[in-house]
Amino acid sequence: MSLTHRIRSYGTVARGLLEGAGSHRTLALELERRSGQPGQAARPFLLYGDQQFDYAQANRLVNRIAHAYRANGLRKGDVLALLMENRPEFVWHYLAAGKLGVVVAFVNTRARGDGLVHALTVCGASHAIVGSECLPAFLAVRDRVPDELLDRCRVDEDVKVPASDTTGLARFEPSATSDDPAETTQHTLGDTGAYIFTSGTTGLPKAAVMSYTRLTTVGRITGALSWRLEPGDIVYNCLPMFHTNALVIALSSVLTHGSTLALGRRFSAGTFWHDIHRFEATGFNYIGEMCRYLVNTPPDDRDRGHRVRVMVGQGLQSDVWTAMQERFEIPRIVEMYASTEGNIATINLAGTVGSVGKLRLGGKLAKWDFEQDDFVRDNGRLVECGPGDTGVLLGPIRKRTPFGGYRDEKATRAKIVTNAFREGDALFNTGDVFRIDAEKNLFFVDRLGDTFRYKGENVSTTEVQEQLVRFRDIAAASVYGVPIPGREGRAGMAAIVLADGARFDGPALAAYLDEALPAYAQPIFLRVRASLETTATMKLAKLALQREGFAPREGEPIYVRDAGDRAYEELTQERYEALVRGHQGASTQKRTEVP
Repeated sequence: MSLTHRIRSYGTVARGLLEGAGSHRTLALELERRSGQPGQAARPFLLYGDQQFDYAQANRLVNRIAHAYRANGLRKGDVLALLMENRPEFVWHYLAAGKLGVVVAFVNTRARGDGLVHALTVCGASHAIVGSECLPAFLAVRDRVPDELLDRCRVDEDVKVPASDTTGLARFEPSATSDDPAETTQHTLGDTGAYIFTSGTTGLPKAAVMSYTRLTTVGRITGALSWRLEPGDIVYNCLPMFHTNALVIALSSVLTHGSTLALGRRFSAGTFWHDIHRFEATGFNYIGEMCRYLVNTPPDDRDRGHRVRVMVGQGLQSDVWTAMQERFEIPRIVEMYASTEGNIATINLAGTVGSVGKLRLGGKLAKWDFEQDDFVRDNGRLVECGPGDTGVLLGPIRKRTPFGGYRDEKATRAKIVTNAFREGDALFNTGDVFRIDAEKNLFFVDRLGDTFRYKGENVSTTEVQEQLVRFRDIAAASVYGVPIPGREGRAGMAAIVLADGARFDGPALAAYLDEALPAYAQPIFLRVRASLETTATMKLAKLALQREGFAPREGEPIYVRDAGDRAYEELTQERYEALVRGHQGASTQKRTEVP
């Protein structure tokens, strides 16, 4: 079969999966069904360290948690905030909530301070499960969490990071008397199954509404088209489970196809291939930055001789793509594009290096004026891009491709473009910029506006600016992303104005930001200026600053703090030249984990 015919047949498969038998089942019901099948019940479902859980055992553990939830008063439609690192209990809690129709709000384990309080409250959670490994961050903000949520907060003990003192919080105990099937609440794929937090252009992360359709059916399609999963396949995931990449591309795909998920606690370039061999993985999911770490590690005997036949993910740049295939002998790489809340996705099934796939599903690429920070218009209508053009990707909002939006209706409306190409149309604005070629292949360029991506995370410049100006020595700040040769995405940089009489204090500012922001959101570069320029509408003018990058210049000292550095220090010409050449500083050469 030719590649063209094969891709067309994949479209038929996708429609069949959406419309055929089984498409009505949520993940929790899928686990329950498979756990009762003679040929499936004893098949491995989850591998973690030295532990192995088959489908029947996993379902029993999920039932015990579901029984405990019901005993604690959780009912369909209630919101449960889940703050936990990668471990089997994360999966059990998620699926147990699914059996009862309880909505899970997945809280980023790196969130601190204001960001953590925001996540715990904006989702409307009435109950919370906090892993003991995340307890210190939670306790640091407990005085700012509603009392009713504290009363219904339970601590799930992690054997690797036990809590010596929960400081008055009750511990979570699964039902010890029954692993019988939980009384499954009736709900449909259109119901809300989860809130996943995503950074946007309006500041703090928004709670994106995830229906069971997105959580389940997308995984079913991805498993068939991207992974081409068979029951004996083992997918290795070491990305955080609170992200859509791990939750849908890995877990949902595996469960809906009866395969096996090998779960890593977190990504480490030094142990990655050891785990691949240990679990005998046939595939793994990725983000671009993770792959760059892998190709930058010294050659090792484990680089080859593994069983990996496919890797599926997002954000892989062309140079790393080629290096991954050549060095690690990976037959297939499937690069995708999707956003947590978005209604449009692409899959590169042809293997075109650097592309996220073709423009399909009625998607439009609209020209963008980077100087005016707005769409290009002709007689009031948006202008569609042609081959070679760069523009913003838009997804049509219709029955086949709905936009679930956010829990915040105002934030939802802000992402919709109406009367764009014709009267009465409505499209979701992804905020992502792509280039398109003559074959309609899309190539990711960057993110627009007040959000940029770094280390696989979306960074809100508004949130970072707000934290910077709270520091005693900073009067004003403008935050933006700048490219660093050899690294994925854009690194955080801020132009700051010091308060009257203040002097730059690198150690104190670093210590403050460690408490206020997660590591990926902290600026790497700081440029000290006498003032900040604004537009006529009083918006901070960032385009010139972005073009200047982090090049030192007379009268405006630049300070740098990269991974492993304890404080901000003045950027020397020697270190600047090393960064431009794509070399990491001495303090970061040995670092192999994504912080």
